[in-house]
Amino acid sequence: MKKAVATTHRRKGGVVIRQVTESSLAASCGLEAGDTIYAINEQVIPDSLSYQFNIAFPQLNMVIQKSNGETWELELENDFSEPFGVDLEEDPIMLCRNKCIFCFVDQNPKGYRKSLLIKDEDIRLSFMYGNYTTLSSTDEAEEDRIIRERISPLYVSVHATDPETRIFMLKSKKQGYIMPRLRKFAAGGIDIHAQIVLCPGINDGSILKQTLSELSELYPRLKSIAIVPLGITKHRLGLVHLTPITDAYCASFLDEIEAVRVTFQKKLGDPLVYLGDEFYLRAGREIPPAKAYRDFPQFENGIGMIRRFTDTFEKRLPKTRLKPQTHGTVTTGTLFGPVLTQLVAKMNEDHGTRVRVRAIVNDSFGSDLITVAGLVHGRDMMDQLADEELGDFIAIPQVMLRDGDDQIMVDDYAPHHLAQKFHRPVVVTPNEADGFLRVLSNWQAHVVATPPSAKTQASAS
Repeated sequence: MKKAVATTHRRKGGVVIRQVTESSLAASCGLEAGDTIYAINEQVIPDSLSYQFNIAFPQLNMVIQKSNGETWELELENDFSEPFGVDLEEDPIMLCRNKCIFCFVDQNPKGYRKSLLIKDEDIRLSFMYGNYTTLSSTDEAEEDRIIRERISPLYVSVHATDPETRIFMLKSKKQGYIMPRLRKFAAGGIDIHAQIVLCPGINDGSILKQTLSELSELYPRLKSIAIVPLGITKHRLGLVHLTPITDAYCASFLDEIEAVRVTFQKKLGDPLVYLGDEFYLRAGREIPPAKAYRDFPQFENGIGMIRRFTDTFEKRLPKTRLKPQTHGTVTTGTLFGPVLTQLVAKMNEDHGTRVRVRAIVNDSFGSDLITVAGLVHGRDMMDQLADEELGDFIAIPQVMLRDGDDQIMVDDYAPHHLAQKFHRPVVVTPNEADGFLRVLSNWQAHVVATPPSAKTQASAS
């Protein structure tokens, strides 16, 4: 049985020891699995990130709550030549209490796995993985801790600096005034990456102009502002009405933001604002050149991914050895489909390969609403690839699969379901162009799921 993801709305003090290393300083002090490290140098330890910061001092005054209920106070000299010697239990994920009008979690249909319904609101995950936080679970003590422990950079979902608009968007009366908190972080030396989920008629226009202007005042601690379009599925019964972003809207919006970028570049020496790739594709515009993305500060937010993929693909293609007999189908979402089709056509022309691109329409979430590859459903792929000439293999991008041991799609379909359905081996292509070409150059070595008949034949031989 798989362990459920531990979650909480408020962390209590202390981190629990899972294991103690033999002959370590921790072992010599009598610490054991099940004990709790409550405080170090008078600082309560709320999570493993805080532990890592506070354990790195030469003198340690520790408060330990033993598993039998005793409280120990230890005064130690830290030996930096060796680790302290404890492994900690996994931190529970801080949950979000907001009811954001655009929240994608609320737009999932019933019957999806529980892990898809988790709304994290965790500054630890923001720092470690670039997850966005609205700061709604961060109180004043936590703000002070962020500054004291140098938890930087932070990725903050701002959406609007106008208090009334932000309250409406987050559906939380306590979360309107974001700028004083961001100013506090900036003054404390914390770098910030901001995000705006654009909702037409709500936080665009004059509200957006105000947001960008006020955020720019935090420069240089404000490192970037990402603007991404809201995602709307067809499963919004009972939710706030939202206006979808159209192709025409994207075109006019691009012109508006480009003027802002030019202004910031002249004033600050930095354009600051970066738009999701979808804006350019929907508007029928060229993705900006790599230099327009500076050091790609919002890459994991889907900003500049297509530019980097395209540039790398074109650079690596002449150096990649592809076998002319390579014949298969690579899948993606409808947003990236036209771009990948052009690139693969060039590959086929140059190397004699026969690889086709199949963009999967997201009927499960809404064919005209959700177009990214990461939200493609297995059931849609099963339906749409039926009766098609697939070649010798099917390739799916890693972004379609959940990270970790469970390589499953958003609706729990896995590569082995495709292999069984279509009697073809399935390979997974990395999200970057280097890995994509590497897998196609020797796809047989990257098979992750094999049709049952092939397995039987392999066993018999």
